[in-house]
Amino acid sequence: MFGFLENTSPSEGETYIICGLGNPGKEYEKTRHNVGFWSLDYLAEFFGVKWKRKWQSEFAEVEHQGNQLILLKPQTYMNVSGEALKKCCKKNKVSPQRVLVIYDDLALATGRLRIRLGGGSGGHNGIKSILSCLGGADFYRFRVGIDHPGKGADVAEYVLSDFTLSEKGLISPAANAIADAALMLCSEGSEAAMDTYNGTVPGVLCQPNQENDN
Repeated sequence: MFGFLENTSPSEGETYIICGLGNPGKEYEKTRHNVGFWSLDYLAEFFGVKWKRKWQSEFAEVEHQGNQLILLKPQTYMNVSGEALKKCCKKNKVSPQRVLVIYDDLALATGRLRIRLGGGSGGHNGIKSILSCLGGADFYRFRVGIDHPGKGADVAEYVLSDFTLSEKGLISPAANAIADAALMLCSEGSEAAMDTYNGTVPGVLCQPNQENDN
């Protein structure tokens, strides 16, 4: 369906989709699984735009650094997020290599950021759906760590539970920073975004050694 593009440098006049994953509804707003929605809400506020509805999603269109950005929050529930994203890609003729997906990651410590192109699902149901709907094509993953509840814990219950007060102190700045990283990738390229944000924990003053996970 989509051809593979090797060039990861930004091009003025391109259209990018920045997609945040989450579940719709008040009961899920503050949960760990909705970090992607938090990031998109930050971007909507940054650009001063209101959400509209299309493609089974809430969306907004903005211009940034000469590029067109489509901000997308699928309203299909996490497990079928790919259906909404596929519709948006097809309608706007956007290849997966111009798609940036922001989501929560159990494999990373709370608040830690990681950006990469391609890879597997890591067990994330939203990413599984996107991989299925886009035919396994590569897209950019912008991951925000939410930590793992531990061996034997109910992961499904954990990701649908609210952050603790101390976790919010890490997650809120992380969700904002990963959104800034998405803007940087669109305007300055993947290398700049990865070098700046990979391995960081924006909610702490003293940063650990950064990890460049290309």
